[in-house]
Amino acid sequence: MQNSKQKGAALIIFTVIFALIATAFLISNLDAKGLKVIRDKKTAASLAQAKTALIGSVVSVINIASPTYLPNPDLKLGATVEGRQALSSGAVDISLIGKFPWRDLGVAPLKNGWNECLWYVVSGRFKNFPSTPMFNWDTQGQITVIDGNGHVLASKLAALIISPGVILAGQNRQLLAADTPQCGGNYDVKNYLDSSSSANAVAGKVNYFEGSTNNRQAPNTNDKEFVLTQNDFYNDQFIFITTDEIFQPLIKRSDFSLQVSALLDDVEFKNHIQALLVAGSKGTDNIDCNLIVTNANNKVFCKNWKEMLLLTELVVPNSIVIDGTSTAPCSKVMIFAGQKTNIQTRLTTADKSNPVNYLEEPNLAAFNLRNNNFNGTSAFSAASSSADILRCL
Repeated sequence: MQNSKQKGAALIIFTVIFALIATAFLISNLDAKGLKVIRDKKTAASLAQAKTALIGSVVSVINIASPTYLPNPDLKLGATVEGRQALSSGAVDISLIGKFPWRDLGVAPLKNGWNECLWYVVSGRFKNFPSTPMFNWDTQGQITVIDGNGHVLASKLAALIISPGVILAGQNRQLLAADTPQCGGNYDVKNYLDSSSSANAVAGKVNYFEGSTNNRQAPNTNDKEFVLTQNDFYNDQFIFITTDEIFQPLIKRSDFSLQVSALLDDVEFKNHIQALLVAGSKGTDNIDCNLIVTNANNKVFCKNWKEMLLLTELVVPNSIVIDGTSTAPCSKVMIFAGQKTNIQTRLTTADKSNPVNYLEEPNLAAFNLRNNNFNGTSAFSAASSSADILRCL
């Protein structure tokens, strides 16, 4: 009888202990999940704030005629203060990776849920120093993002903001860089972005530029593939910056439309157009923006947006239609083409030499036939951004 009571008591004690262990495990598991949610929310908020600050710095540019480049990453070159962009690194159009330049963008050091500062990749054609010679809404980024199966998620991106996950095998985040009290750690991209080894890389792609100093600089101007996936070798999180996200807010500014008109109506520019020989598939091979001497803004804008210009000389001088009204007889027609439509492509040199990728009907046919059937508008409007803007010369 005594043994039965002892066995019963032992069973009760065992049951209680088991319940306590199960409860503790459940609470621990719930705490782990709750902590992950908190970390993920902080990471998402930091990435979103970084993107807003980055695009805002471009969109708020005072002079709309000036190129609206993205800042360079913080590379901690020389005595550069932490959080400042590198003033110059890599050749023209060479992409870079570094820490997010929070100080230059007027924000606090942005950190993810693991208390790591954010990193930043900028396409070479979008970086501030040294800058690309022609920059406009058709400028192509050099960043492609693929998933764990090698499928393309996004391409031709202007920039990436990256949150590095927890440290993986092969990475070393010990303090190696001096004067980094906010972010600490070091500036070797390989110690933060994945995979730490190309042997474990998806399709052989790692999220840094192997072989360069601190794995930060692209070897050439080719597109670079970055991997967005979650496994034992990748835990980075991305937020994308597209060309449209940069230029769409810019072209909605009233001073953008005014700047387009200012170039087309610049007296020196018009005199130059009248005097030159029409040449090339778009008629603009002989245009020299440097001949705009008086207005520096128009000169800069001309150099960056020359790709949008088309010029033709009519077979017989005649009127054209602008804003629904016939003009006086023209000998030449100058066109500022709008943004590309869904059926137009402006990627390659051949694309950019073909009027079909810039003009819509009836202006495409009129341009090819050099007749008077042009019909367009006098001023740029973001509401109809693909519309052709015409001038009768």
